[in-house]
Amino acid sequence: MRLSTLRNTQQVNTQSVNKQQGFTLIELVVVIVILGILAVTAVPKFIDLTSDAKASVVEAVRGSMNSAADMAHAKALAAGKIKAAGTGQNISVDGVVINLNYGWPVNASMKDLLVLEDFTELTGTSVGTFEHTDATNGDHCRAIYNNTNTATSVAANGVTRPSITSIIVDPNNASGNAC
Repeated sequence: MRLSTLRNTQQVNTQSVNKQQGFTLIELVVVIVILGILAVTAVPKFIDLTSDAKASVVEAVRGSMNSAADMAHAKALAAGKIKAAGTGQNISVDGVVINLNYGWPVNASMKDLLVLEDFTELTGTSVGTFEHTDATNGDHCRAIYNNTNTATSVAANGVTRPSITSIIVDPNNASGNAC
């Protein structure tokens, strides 16, 4: 009896050793389908990262404009350069003359306060408009500096801070225009 039990045990061990393990064709197809579904849902998000990055750069330029204008204004206040644009209404920043209008940089001087590698200044505009050079639609990827102080507006309202805006159209909007 003992010999018979030993042979049965050897047969069971031999069967378990000979049994192969791996993926069936159905399991492999299911995994491929799941990976395909994940790829289809994830790829559009990764494609949109370029537009998001450009929009972030435009916002960073807007922030840099704010900081540059504030620092120039502080320097102008300290130097007493708070009159209308004209003779003597300028400051020097790193050896560059910045023309002022009521203590704020004039629109044309904003480019001298910034170091912009991926932006070009649009000429022929009355405001300091900077457009991202790699934008697919430049009209929707801009940072704009506008010092609107005039003698009339200052007499009526006092000196106002220049407006600094960015134009970025949401890439998910209906028209599809984006940076």
